[in-house]
Amino acid sequence: MDDSLYDDPAVIRAGTAAFGLYARCGDYVARQLLDGFVPSEVAAQWGSPEWTGKLLDVGLWETVPGGFHMPRYLVDNWSRDKVLAARKAKSERQQRWLEKQHNGSSKQRRVSRPSSRRSDDAPRDGPGDLPLSPSLTGRKGGARASSAPSPLNSRSVAEATADATRRD
Repeated sequence: MDDSLYDDPAVIRAGTAAFGLYARCGDYVARQLLDGFVPSEVAAQWGSPEWTGKLLDVGLWETVPGGFHMPRYLVDNWSRDKVLAARKAKSERQQRWLEKQHNGSSKQRRVSRPSSRRSDDAPRDGPGDLPLSPSLTGRKGGARASSAPSPLNSRSVAEATADATRRD
């Protein structure tokens, strides 16, 4: 539906309620690929005879066997044949893409680059750990990034824990 249709003189003359019926039926027609044909049952289910009469009076609908025709429908919307052709073309394009993905000869090359970032599963308390800066530890000379005792400090974890317990 054209986004300026609300301002069309025919729509203004038909009124808001009749235009609501027009829009709702237009959605139905588009979904069902009916090329502007509104079955009379659909129009009766969603609108009143008064609203239908207003749409007929202003020329937004025409009476046809079995219902109504929206003469402007194919101006702003694709026909059933064009929609089905586009869907078929899209499906074929997607199928070709999938076949390329599954075909062994068309595998994409993977480029591997070395990373300078440390792996999450690398050991954290091995000799490769670097000391933290004094500004991060609050101590002079830095501290190790791991929970293991520093090789520079000869005290064991047990001794340090015992000293801390005695102070408390």
